[in-house]
Amino acid sequence: METIAVYWEPIIRTYGFQVQQGLLWHPLRIPLCLLGAWARRLQEMDVADMAFRMVWAQVEDSDHLKVTLVCEAGDWERVRRHWRSPEGGDDNGRIASGMPVDLVFFHGPHFGDRYGIMDFTYKALAREKVPLVAAVCSAATIYLVLPAGMGPDTRTLLSGAFEIPTTVPGARRNKASADGDGRS
Repeated sequence: METIAVYWEPIIRTYGFQVQQGLLWHPLRIPLCLLGAWARRLQEMDVADMAFRMVWAQVEDSDHLKVTLVCEAGDWERVRRHWRSPEGGDDNGRIASGMPVDLVFFHGPHFGDRYGIMDFTYKALAREKVPLVAAVCSAATIYLVLPAGMGPDTRTLLSGAFEIPTTVPGARRNKASADGDGRS
């Protein structure tokens, strides 16, 4: 049994949008029969070599897992040596050449309902015909992978669709007056 939370507000709040540019998107096909060998290979990575901004996986077909890695262009060669085939030899085309991308990510106070937040986000992007390479949800954060150069404009677009709460200087009241006991 699955419980799905549904949250609605006329303008969804977020804590702001972050943009990372100069990234490369690398999909990798891993034969499921070699998944254990790949896992051992990746466990050998030094922390310094884990220079990717995000990674996710999904079953591609009954024989392959598709792992997608997004990293900074300058870090790719350092990461790539760990992504070579564990059985030796060449990559047999499993590592696609990197596609330049931007990453826009954001989170908010009610993002436990990612279904509603994603629907709202997709509609805002669709209205402006923003192409989306991928979308990934992790806990209360949503990541949007976009073609290179689209990050800043997408942040501007989404900033107009979402509400980004701010504090107003001098607007804080002390606890006593906020509790309504008449003292200030």
